[in-house]
Amino acid sequence: MERFLKWLLPALIVVEIVLVRGGVLSLGQAVAIVVAIEGGIALIAARQAIVAVRRFRAGRRDGVDPWTAAEDALTVVFPRVMARFIVMEPRVWICLIRWVTRRYRYDPDDFPYHAGSILGIFLVVILFTTPVEIILFELLIPWAWLRWILLILAIYAVVWAFGLYASLVVLPHRLEPEGLRVRYGVLNEAVIPYDRIVGLEEEQRKTPDGREGLIFPEGETGVAFLSIGGRTHLRIEVDEPVRFRTLTGPSRPINVLSVAANHPDRLGAALRERLPSRRRDDPDPSERRAA
Repeated sequence: MERFLKWLLPALIVVEIVLVRGGVLSLGQAVAIVVAIEGGIALIAARQAIVAVRRFRAGRRDGVDPWTAAEDALTVVFPRVMARFIVMEPRVWICLIRWVTRRYRYDPDDFPYHAGSILGIFLVVILFTTPVEIILFELLIPWAWLRWILLILAIYAVVWAFGLYASLVVLPHRLEPEGLRVRYGVLNEAVIPYDRIVGLEEEQRKTPDGREGLIFPEGETGVAFLSIGGRTHLRIEVDEPVRFRTLTGPSRPINVLSVAANHPDRLGAALRERLPSRRRDDPDPSERRAA
């Protein structure tokens, strides 16, 4: 039923456009059908809005962060992927504003990871290439309306790229009461409960092809990298799989995650202090291998 209602509203809008613009009905019939459709749209929208607000409030009561709660609430009206993109857009802009105005600071439980990001190099490149592209638009495209569209898209793409990099800076890894929240900006995020961690080791590794972000290497099941600049610094092993929130939904289950951090020694030490006593007292994995 919920899935049907998600698609009913856009379907009714399409029907309205077809009936009004197709000219297949008389004026009186068209007006009557349009009024009926508008009434149906209003009722469905009101019902969906009420359910969405209730779901958002329920999520906040359960301790879910506001962005995740908003995404879950929007799935009442939109498919999950669309809800994810809708929530991501204002989040990127907020991250950009916080970064530009320096309105962020790291608490003791925050651990940044953005140093050495490939995105930093990419931003320098687009700062030089975008003006050249805009000039080429003016010289090669004869239609003014198309030049304006391409100009707006180019500026939007540049701003969005800066916003994505800003999200790497202002959204660090964080030690929370229930677990370690690991991130790659607004794109990937997961919480690893402390009581699931069975192995923790500082280990520098290169990712396949030097890529950045959440990476699943071919031929390995349950293994993932959350890299910066093609490198990771801390290996975390869990006894129950965790999943990341991604652009298209939950990721594959992960049992071993290698993450990047600016100061992996500090993150590792702080994380060990949060582990349950029975696991905090276990020897470090590297010590077990040496023995």
